[in-house]
Amino acid sequence: MKKYVFMFLLSLTSMVSMARDSIVTAQQRCQIEARDKAEFLVPITPTYLEGVTATSGWDNNWFVEAKGGTSAFIGTPIGCGDLFDRVMPVLQIGVGKWFTPAVGGRIGYQGIKFKNANLQSMKYQFVHADFMYNLTHNLQCNEYGLSKFDVIPYIGVGMIRNSSNAPGYFLTDNVPSGNHPFAFSYGVEFRYLLADRLHLVGEVSGMTTMKSFDCVGASSRFGDHMVSASVGLSYTIGKRGWKKVVDSRPYINQNNYLLKIYSEHSQQANANNNIEAQSTDKNNYSGLNSLRYRISLGNENNDSSSDSLSQNTKVTIGVPIYFYFKLNTAKLVDKSQLVNLDEIAKIAKEQNLTIHISGAADKATGSDKRNRHLSIERAKYIGKQLMKRDVSKDSMKATSLGGTNQFSPKEANRFCVVLLAK
Repeated sequence: MKKYVFMFLLSLTSMVSMARDSIVTAQQRCQIEARDKAEFLVPITPTYLEGVTATSGWDNNWFVEAKGGTSAFIGTPIGCGDLFDRVMPVLQIGVGKWFTPAVGGRIGYQGIKFKNANLQSMKYQFVHADFMYNLTHNLQCNEYGLSKFDVIPYIGVGMIRNSSNAPGYFLTDNVPSGNHPFAFSYGVEFRYLLADRLHLVGEVSGMTTMKSFDCVGASSRFGDHMVSASVGLSYTIGKRGWKKVVDSRPYINQNNYLLKIYSEHSQQANANNNIEAQSTDKNNYSGLNSLRYRISLGNENNDSSSDSLSQNTKVTIGVPIYFYFKLNTAKLVDKSQLVNLDEIAKIAKEQNLTIHISGAADKATGSDKRNRHLSIERAKYIGKQLMKRDVSKDSMKATSLGGTNQFSPKEANRFCVVLLAK
């Protein structure tokens, strides 16, 4: 008998333990699900794709540069003296453009004088077109996407002229001296960012052309060379820097989650009311569904962090909807955000809602006066876009937040936030 009692008590203890574990597991699961829901319902701070930038427009990232230094001619035959006997001053100027942070092009000029194989001083001019590649374009970039220090190798082609040659001059074996022979250019440029548009530049370069260039060589094959070292300044013309590309994946994930929850909510409501499921009409696309879900939640999903934005609203619908702007402008970072305004306008008109618009600027950049002006202009921009979508001006209320530092990174504070309210 004792044996059966003992086995009964053991079984009972085991069942209690299993029940307790199942309750704990269920609680943990609910907590995880609640946390996941909260993460998907809060406003998303924009992030950017690593190492990805938009292609430069035609008027962006042009530069002019001027450098001075020394050069030395090394001919074939090498002739008299050594390298130091042939050192002469050199002037280099150029105009170019960066098409991407890594790839650029340049038209350059180089010249003054050189000493040939016989140590005779001769004048020359060298015009060349170069392909440039920035090896360090993605290191320690500022908010404009410009790196502090750059190492830029290049290679190019051009024409060089020995202007000291007399017209029709021929060498001893009847080979023309060649006032305009073909030439290759190559070298490495080093840049240091001094200011937003100004670089300190240094360059080590080379040139290779025909042996007859200096009027000493007796061949039209490549063999004459010139090496140069110079230092100077480079100045950026037009728009500078690079536009970062916003990572759209967090927005897509949030929208898909809201669509899923809305679908589940709608199915449950139809089941409770014994209503047949209706086919999706033309207005039930993902963005609109997510907004409708937010409306169905009512006060349950009010974001406490946005109280300062909704002090004058009676009932706030859903979470705030953010629009992000470029630095020091009332232009959106990504115009694809305008699709949200289409959905907001439809919902506001269908539900007779009030639209609260609050503009803000980055407090870390610009003065208080400028930030207040920017925040007003950004709110006006959103308001005008909504009016284009047939939203009444009377149904909108706009406020200025001025300069803020609510979010990190600082770029996320350049926003306009929209709240829907009953």
